[in-house]
Amino acid sequence: MMPLVLDLSRLLWRAGRAAPGGIDRLELAMALHLLEREPTARFAFTDGGRIREIPRALARRIANGAALRWAGHPDDAGSRRAGAYLGGRADPFPPLRPRLGDRHIVTIDLMRGIGASARWRPGRLAGMSLDGTAYLNLSHRNLDDPRCLALLPRAARVLCYLHDDIPLRSPAFAAPGAAEKFRHLLHGLPALRARIVTNSAASRNSILGSAAQDGLVLPQPAVVPPPVSATFTQRNGPSPAARRFFLVPGLLAARKNLGLLAEACRHMPNAPGFDIIFTGAPGLDAAKVLGLLDHIPAGIRLLRAEGLSDHAMAQLMRASLAVLAPSLVEGFDFPVHEALAMGVPVIASDIPAHREYVAGFAELLDPRDAEGWSSALAAYLDGGERHAAGLAAALRFAPPAAAGLLDRLTELARAT
Repeated sequence: MMPLVLDLSRLLWRAGRAAPGGIDRLELAMALHLLEREPTARFAFTDGGRIREIPRALARRIANGAALRWAGHPDDAGSRRAGAYLGGRADPFPPLRPRLGDRHIVTIDLMRGIGASARWRPGRLAGMSLDGTAYLNLSHRNLDDPRCLALLPRAARVLCYLHDDIPLRSPAFAAPGAAEKFRHLLHGLPALRARIVTNSAASRNSILGSAAQDGLVLPQPAVVPPPVSATFTQRNGPSPAARRFFLVPGLLAARKNLGLLAEACRHMPNAPGFDIIFTGAPGLDAAKVLGLLDHIPAGIRLLRAEGLSDHAMAQLMRASLAVLAPSLVEGFDFPVHEALAMGVPVIASDIPAHREYVAGFAELLDPRDAEGWSSALAAYLDGGERHAAGLAAALRFAPPAAAGLLDRLTELARAT
């Protein structure tokens, strides 16, 4: 079979972080899949317009290290904090307040990037030839660089996984310069005759629409959703908790629509005490977002827990009344799928990506209707029929098998 080359540039950059994002999860899952099943698979790092080879042993070390770190274990720091909170301690998770580190400071981001690059000394990696291979880039990292794009036609096949077109469709939710980078990427793909894959029909339709607005005609992207990590496919039933709470995974970012939850709480001045725990890392606009989450009625606490391992996150999910996902825009919402895979009720925004995959399994509400969300939270706190229906719906959800999804990606990479 045609050898596969997986670009691990994002994983090298992100492997040292305490917790992964969704794109990190997909790249890691494919790396582990190829290391286990494809003895001829090779691994690449794109660096300043060059493609370098990551020796298989180093790729294995990087992937296994990230997998162990992100999966966690019962005695990791986050799991201990989660256990302490569920046991009734008041201090494991601090109040949700802005921090200095939440602000987007260009020099700090630059230093983080330099540190990540130096960690693996990419300059010591030898150059590699893509002749006769199928090249996979599952994060589209560096594919906006014309120097990198110029090297890819040497590969017999190219597969590019586009997760969404948020930089073009909703530039206010993206990093500065992200729209122009994404536009460079889209304009470079036709010359590569690349196989384009995305995570949902919603993303596919939006990407094609954005390309058309730019005068581009792209081949129809295939839709292959990312796999759910094994930790979140274990159904152990609800865990006991000393205090009732809702869980909000995902970035602390404007597109996650977190201000809606604060507004919903303000409609509940007489609600019995409960917590909302936010577990996401700060996005680029976190400081602004967190500034909106104030004036909460007495008895309702907004708490901050980030950098949690999958084990810690699963502990909290199982014990929560529901996972909340009020996002305004998503391509594929990992935490929603993870919660449902565990049989945990989900209240999510009624947006295309959620309707496509979790309609009938999650309760979908208008992401602009704070009163509607307030009513839902109150009903789940009561523990009556609405919560029971949410639990029953979640238990009917079954995610596709991870191996099958990854095999599908490798088939698409090799296909003509």
